[in-house]
Amino acid sequence: MRLLTKKEKGVTLIELVFALAILIIIGQLSFSFIPDFLAKNRLDNHLNLLHQNINYGRLYAIENDTYVTLCALKDSQCTQEQWGGQMSLFIDINKSTSLDDDELILSIFEKVHHNDNLQYPRNALTFRPDGSLNGFQNGTFIYCPNNGKANLEGLALSVSQTGRIRIKATDKCQSK
Repeated sequence: MRLLTKKEKGVTLIELVFALAILIIIGQLSFSFIPDFLAKNRLDNHLNLLHQNINYGRLYAIENDTYVTLCALKDSQCTQEQWGGQMSLFIDINKSTSLDDDELILSIFEKVHHNDNLQYPRNALTFRPDGSLNGFQNGTFIYCPNNGKANLEGLALSVSQTGRIRIKATDKCQSK
């Protein structure tokens, strides 16, 4: 004759408390990395968007034999102080770096996040019909995520006089 024993299925209160404590500790550790992860994601996304629009403007200028300007507009004028704001890519027939009534907007893209900062040393990028930049408009965009906090590297997007682009990391965002 066999003796059948009934096995209990479930967990004890001590096991449950121990498992919850481990989950809470892991959660607290992961939550501390989320702001930096989101800032890095914003950095990558916005710089990719900027890169795409610069390439689009350059190619549009070449294919359509026209001048194309990328800038941050304020009252239809390109301004150097507004690079963190909404940017526009438009056909600039008269090379005035201002949006006139007879000029077509090709693209408008969003401003940077309010915690981030984007700078460029010129007020506009204007591509000639050959794809090069008009005048001395070459320079480097500096995008700093979580501006004022020194824990993240920024990215630098350099535009050469020929209109070519190079992206690299920069420490100009970190306080010394």
